[in-house]
Amino acid sequence: MSAEPVPIASLSPSRVVSAASHRGARRSVQLLLSSLSILWQVCATAADARESVRAWREDDVVMVRAEALVEAPLQTAWRVLTDYAQYPQFIPDLKSSRVLARSGNTAIVEQKGEAGFFFYHFPLEVTFSITEVPDTSVRSQAISGTFKEMTGTYVLSEQANGVRLVYDGRLVPAFRLPPLIGLAALRAAVERQFVALAREIRRVANTPSRSNDAR
Repeated sequence: MSAEPVPIASLSPSRVVSAASHRGARRSVQLLLSSLSILWQVCATAADARESVRAWREDDVVMVRAEALVEAPLQTAWRVLTDYAQYPQFIPDLKSSRVLARSGNTAIVEQKGEAGFFFYHFPLEVTFSITEVPDTSVRSQAISGTFKEMTGTYVLSEQANGVRLVYDGRLVPAFRLPPLIGLAALRAAVERQFVALAREIRRVANTPSRSNDAR
């Protein structure tokens, strides 16, 4: 015979409170997951239609790929991309960006700031070794800072109506990355920086005094 259901009146107050707490916790988790899903979708559509940013995990590594079509001369895009000291002027998460040393096509650049998504924030303090191939590509590798590994490559290619800008990144944070929101936070940070860079290139290209210099 199946067991008879226990009347609620026969349950001790502590068991009733415990059951209610578990139900409340489940509802809170479901609400949080629903909120994160909505925020993720908002973040995914926040970029200009001419830009796309994807991020995914491979074990402890976060992989990123971003692409944009920028209506600008190649020389303008290259000048903005490699003017590292000006980055804090248009990239929202950066507080400082300094060129510590330069030798030929290699530069040592220190960047500091803070990025976040929803209630989660993490520090951005990285020193990069950057190698430039003029008008073609910029490859960076973190040599110290808040990432165990952080490599990225920007590639520029001329198109009929401007420049195609592609970024491929590989990130391993030295700090703990929360399972639910960590990937979204890193993706949002990369997207903000990439979109800001593309918009700055367009802005400079559309500034008459500067666009004339690029011709």
